Parts: sequence; structure tokens; C-alpha cells
Amino acid sequence: MSEKILSAISKNYAKALMESTSGENRNEYFVKQLDEISKVFSQSEDLNVVMSNSSVSANKKIEILEEIFKGKINEKLLNLMKILVEKNRFGEFDSIITGYKQLTEKQENKKTVEIISPIELDFENKTKILFKLEKKLKNEIVPEWTVDKSLIAGLVFKFDDYVIDTSVKAKLEDLRKTLNRG
Repeated sequence: MSEKILSAISKNYAKALMESTSGENRNEYFVKQLDEISKVFSQSEDLNVVMSNSSVSANKKIEILEEIFKGKINEKLLNLMKILVEKNRFGEFDSIITGYKQLTEKQENKKTVEIISPIELDFENKTKILFKLEKKLKNEIVPEWTVDKSLIAGLVFKFDDYVIDTSVKAKLEDLRKTLNRG
């Protein structure tokens, strides 16, 4: 899970997209399509260069988007990308996707949590952690498991704007700061 601070503009576009698709009751469908769009951009450096290049006209960028995506994604998503190009806000697209996913999760009472551990956890430990998190956060948890050997022991949880760090690494860092003050 990437830690992104969403701009007010991204939040507004994400909210508008959510409202425009709300009657369709297909959040999962739109999230999958947004992931596919994001995948296309992550796999093509050339496309990113063109979309961020101010010397390429908005009309040419829209033409490129239509050539790549027309008939392959929902028309509302293509229209959103066109609007972003016209308003010179295409750089906000990734943040808008993140905002849309957050709104979707909130609507569905879900929460994505990045769970970082120093070792790969087995099924039993993952299940125990998820059970406790769901009880504590009162949401269905969508886990993103990550291994970071530098933690030594303990876990780090990242969700929304929170980071809960129970790792030995963090405790040692706190101890070091305390000793340096004294």
C-alpha cells in the first residue's frame, strides 16, 4: 500500500466518480478497471512521458487515450481521463484511483491495512492478526502483507493516516532518542 496524501482535488474527483457510478452498484468492477488502467501506465514509460509532456496537445493526449482504452474500459472512466487531460490534471490520476478505492472501502465497511513483519507469517498467525484487527477497527480488513527483515521482531500496521509500529526496531530507536536527550 503506498502512503499517499490525497489532495483536495483528487478527493473531489474521486467523490465525483463514486457518485457517478453509485447507482450501478459495481464498485468492484470499477476498482478492477482502474487497476487495469493503472497497470497499463505502470508498464509504459513512453505513455507516461507523453501524458506529462506539456508540449503535447490535450487533443493528441485524448486521441492516444481513446486509441488505447476505447471499448476496453467503461466509458465513464475514459471520460474521466479525458476531463483530467482537458483540465491539465492528469498527474492526479493515481491519487484519484487511491481516493476512489478508499471511498469504496468505506462504503463497503472495509479497510486496507499494510501489515509489515520481519518474517513471512504462516496462515494461523495471519488469521489471528486479522481477527484482532477486525475486532479493533470494526471493519473487514483487506490485508497487504509485507516482509521487512530490519524490524527484528514485532509488526507495523499502516492504514488511513495511521502507522502503528510495535517492532523492536522502533522501540530501540525510541530508546536511542531517550538516551541522547539525557
